[in-house]
Amino acid sequence: MAGNHFKNGDGERSAVPPRSNGTGNAGVPSGSSQNGAGNRTSPGETAMFTALYEQSQKAKQAGRVGRQAFPGGAGSAASSAGVRPAPTGDANVAGPTGPTNNAHRAHNAGPINPANSANSASSAGDAGLTGNLGTIYTGASETGTFARLNDDGAEFKGSGSKEDYYDFGLNYGGDSSTSPTSNGLVRHRHRKGERKNRRVSAVVAAIVAVVLVAFGVSGFMLLSSAKTVKSQAKETVEIVGGLKDKVTSGDFSTLPDDAKKIDGLCSSMKKETSSPVWTMASFIPVYGSDINAARTMVDALSDVSSGALVPMADNLAQATPGKLFQDGTINVSALQAVADSLSDSSKAFKSANEKIQGIGDTHIAQVTELVNKAKDGFATLDGAVDAAEKVAPVLPQMLGANGQTRNYLVYAMNNVEIRACGGFGGSQGLISVTDGQMSIGDFVPCIALSKDEAVESVDEEDEALFGDHSNLYNSGNAYSPDWPRNSQRVAALWESQYGQDVDGVVGIDPVFLQYLLGLVGNVSLPDGTVVDGTNAAKVLMHDVYWNYPVEESDGIFASVASAAFDKILGGIGDVDVTKLVGAFERGAEEGRLIAWMRNDDEQNAIKETGIDASLPDPDDPSAEPVAGVYFNNLSFSKLDWYLNADTQIGQGVKNGDGTCSYRITVTLTNIMTQGEAGKLPDYVAASAPGAARDDERLNVSVFAPTGGNISDLTVEGTQFGLGAATWHGIPFYSGTVDLHAGETTTITYTLTTSAEAGDKPLTLRQTPTCQAARDSASA
Repeated sequence: MAGNHFKNGDGERSAVPPRSNGTGNAGVPSGSSQNGAGNRTSPGETAMFTALYEQSQKAKQAGRVGRQAFPGGAGSAASSAGVRPAPTGDANVAGPTGPTNNAHRAHNAGPINPANSANSASSAGDAGLTGNLGTIYTGASETGTFARLNDDGAEFKGSGSKEDYYDFGLNYGGDSSTSPTSNGLVRHRHRKGERKNRRVSAVVAAIVAVVLVAFGVSGFMLLSSAKTVKSQAKETVEIVGGLKDKVTSGDFSTLPDDAKKIDGLCSSMKKETSSPVWTMASFIPVYGSDINAARTMVDALSDVSSGALVPMADNLAQATPGKLFQDGTINVSALQAVADSLSDSSKAFKSANEKIQGIGDTHIAQVTELVNKAKDGFATLDGAVDAAEKVAPVLPQMLGANGQTRNYLVYAMNNVEIRACGGFGGSQGLISVTDGQMSIGDFVPCIALSKDEAVESVDEEDEALFGDHSNLYNSGNAYSPDWPRNSQRVAALWESQYGQDVDGVVGIDPVFLQYLLGLVGNVSLPDGTVVDGTNAAKVLMHDVYWNYPVEESDGIFASVASAAFDKILGGIGDVDVTKLVGAFERGAEEGRLIAWMRNDDEQNAIKETGIDASLPDPDDPSAEPVAGVYFNNLSFSKLDWYLNADTQIGQGVKNGDGTCSYRITVTLTNIMTQGEAGKLPDYVAASAPGAARDDERLNVSVFAPTGGNISDLTVEGTQFGLGAATWHGIPFYSGTVDLHAGETTTITYTLTTSAEAGDKPLTLRQTPTCQAARDSASA
């Protein structure tokens, strides 16, 4: 850097060059008072400035004689030592390289610095400096270190700050301001903003350097920690695998030790991923989310291991040894221990599930896959915990504990001939349970009795709304959307026909049966056709009617249902419990697994699990509101394989009276092609009076929640009327629609909930159709 700087260090006394005090020889450094009141110059500094002044005069005179320009910068050491720098050439010859030196030519060549008249003019006594003497201290920089002499005349260095510095007649740069002194020295100041910005930049650079170094070190530490976590996770998985094998085999004695090992490993992983190095890594742009996802999963696993796995293992260790399910037997003691443990640990499971479901987007494929699996697994587990919490108190009695026997009627619904709760119950079989030992009887066709033969009469409102006694005293017709009412009637018909008490009725459809066969394996039709987890629904709801004689179709359905349940009861012990729970949960959500229990406590437990398929309580307008959309086949056909039903619920609008209104659209389509319509088997085609062979004749009912209402109802595509009615005080609209091949009908209406329901969201319950099974079969 060109120019001569005298500057003190931060916190030191200013190293101020000599200034005129108004007395003595002009331009000559004076004594102790030359800096003005309160500013003192040391004897060493005075001697130095005097020597420099004399040097400058000699240099100037030599320059005038030889028309020489003086280089700066590197010549500073020679200048301070009193050695004149070597001339660089004649005035007419270009000076040395560099804008500073080019700006300072010999005196006869013109002003030394035309851009700064203050530097060009000589002071009194020709004492003004017009040449570049060079840097006093080599190695100095604009914000660096400058030379200074202390009181003893010894040189020492001070770091740069916001203090003034002085140049000998130089224009230091366009971003500076200068003012001459009477001695020819030029007072030069940096702008404050420039100094500030440079200091901020230096701080930022330092921080970046520290961060880079930290990440370099922490990156190694993170890699090492990640390897530790990976090793511990691998060991945990191995122990968990052994744990599952022990539960499957019924060896519960060593479960507590295994659970404690898992808990210790999870705690260690949590400690690793909670360290500062993992925290720092979580702030990495983009991929920090993957780090956070890993930390969250480890945290959730640690909570589950300590809050659920350890107590569950302790409980199972006290249970009767043996598989949970084996050869048609349920280990009541062990299942009760699991149910109780799940119930007791519900808070830990729910907290862990919330953490897992709260994981955001990830970017590393392996992490994303792991997160998705964790979300599915914990969601399924959360559902199992809910069910266990509600069923645990009544589970032993439902499984026939203490020598009692319970009878449950399995009601196989066929959605291809649709009914409000699922489908026509063309096949039914009884399962008996005593101390967990299950036995299943033959599946038989539906029961049809007269009103006089039945031990229990049909509900009058059901008869008024859903048909005469000839329909309702047929156990296959579950016309009412209220499954408890249907079940009570079916149980009464079974008791009338076979003299056996029924403690509960469990309804399943072929789609749910397909879910279960996907877990336990396949069964075969009498002709060898394989029925499994990919085709059961299509075989039972389509193929048996198109490919087999009419007189064999019902028998084939019953045979497959019976064989499937034998397979399920015999093989369920080898099924992954998580997958089994997932299948049951899916069936319940889709309305393909429904149940009713005669015992009030058991029925309340069933209702809490959400598989009761009941209409709302007419006396409870504060219950969660449900929009009901139900269908009944009135064409006496198996045509509902072709029914598409799509219901859309719009955004709720809050009303001034506290109620909430929703606009609902139900779109019904018969997707049958004309080609299929021309080939319909007689048993499949419509046979109701006045119906064409391809006619989907449906009774459609749309229900409001208790305390709510339906208004502004319109129908497009088919001309038919929907009449207003009530079912035990619950308002609904019902009517008939005819859909020929390719036709669509749209029903639109406004449903308003009760004020007592408050802000509880509206949910939809709709009759399950064959639609999902058909789509999967054609995929």
